[in-house]
Amino acid sequence: MLPFCRPILRRALSTLAAAFLLFLVTPWAEAAEAKSDAEWARTLEAAKKEGKVSVFLYQRENIEAAVKAFERKYPEIQVVTAATPAAETGPRLMAERRAGKFLWDICICGPTTPFAVLYPAKALDPIKPGLLLPEVLDLSKWWEGRHHYMDPEGNYIFVFLGSVDMPNLFYNKNLVDPKEFKSYWDMLNPKWRGKIVSLDPRQPGRQRVGGRFIYNIPELGEKFLTRLFTEMDVALSRDDRQALDWLAVGKYALCLMCGNIEAATAQGLPVGEFDVYRWKETPGIYSGSNGTVALMNQAPHPAAAKVFLNWLLSREGQLSFQKIMNSPDLLVESMRTDIAKDMIPAHQRRVAGTKYIIMDTAERSNQEPVNKLLKEIIKK
Repeated sequence: MLPFCRPILRRALSTLAAAFLLFLVTPWAEAAEAKSDAEWARTLEAAKKEGKVSVFLYQRENIEAAVKAFERKYPEIQVVTAATPAAETGPRLMAERRAGKFLWDICICGPTTPFAVLYPAKALDPIKPGLLLPEVLDLSKWWEGRHHYMDPEGNYIFVFLGSVDMPNLFYNKNLVDPKEFKSYWDMLNPKWRGKIVSLDPRQPGRQRVGGRFIYNIPELGEKFLTRLFTEMDVALSRDDRQALDWLAVGKYALCLMCGNIEAATAQGLPVGEFDVYRWKETPGIYSGSNGTVALMNQAPHPAAAKVFLNWLLSREGQLSFQKIMNSPDLLVESMRTDIAKDMIPAHQRRVAGTKYIIMDTAERSNQEPVNKLLKEIIKK
């Protein structure tokens, strides 16, 4: 064979092989798609016959409206909800199940209840078999090109929100120049000793999450927590309003892990919030109060649960959920990357290529080492 013919032959063979492969794959792909469409149609028909889906929620502003938006898409399926404060959710669900009452199809909660209560109790069904819509299964539409699960098996607790988050730090405008702070470590300046109040990180809620954040941020961790609570004479409060009042009147200059600053600023009180997202520490990604979804086993409406799950994780469902849930006090960002994020301030949106600490993993959601440390360093 002439030498110049060899490249031509190789290209021809490559083209022929590709065509043959396409010939083999196309019917298989079409058959798989047809099977998926048929399964979705059967599931939707069964869900409409069930007529309702029951969804348990962490108590939060707008959350019921966010899930009831499902009824606009599927009016034949009624959404029944109940909501409790985070600390009451696990005990209530488990008490019902012990009494033989399997009332709920889905739990849309923060990470604690599904991870620390429902998953160990084997009260959940796997998520993956319930994902049916192609747009939900398409990993390219999700952050980092994958679905995020927080359970160690990667199949039971789906994380659908991933907001940039850090522990809040507020300050009294009459006592603090915010330009002096570029890091949480600046709190350890000796001049702030006895001038810091913190919500008690041993208590459930934002403060416990904040303590776990600090523990898991590599630039802070155990060393920072130890120095903060052993060297700085930090006052502890279990009441948001009390802590913020102390800050506003100047009893304390700094308030760690406090909340509700919008109400205080609306009253003209001299309090401000540090822009901690621009500080030196690596920011976290967190699902927040209602950013995980889990399927309850022995569910009363299993088909409707699958339809709801797929709607929630669809582009339409995530855009609706994100729009309804966002407020000045709560910024939530979907893990889907193919929806608009305009309602989220630019500096609090995830940025491709930026390093973040994902807090909703099995390892970082483990509260035990944090509790052990806090017990050792906080004597109040």
